[in-house]
Amino acid sequence: MPHINVKHFPSLTDGQRDRLSYLFVEAIRDVIQCPRGAISVAFEPVAPEIWMTEVYQNEILARKDITHTFPDYNATDEAI
Repeated sequence: MPHINVKHFPSLTDGQRDRLSYLFVEAIRDVIQCPRGAISVAFEPVAPEIWMTEVYQNEILARKDITHTFPDYNATDEAI
């Protein structure tokens, strides 16, 4: 505990994933004071053409009760 799953367009480099993972782990350690070995981070690429249905509709809008930060785009936006 905790586990972070980052969904993203398939454009992140290995270096970007490494840097993000490091920053997430350090932030979690700072805020909730848990050991580094208790934290896991996953990166899940999602194709842009399915983002609005698979992520925006199914995970953001459908799970408003657990979504803490919302994006500035919406279902009527043509491009993200």
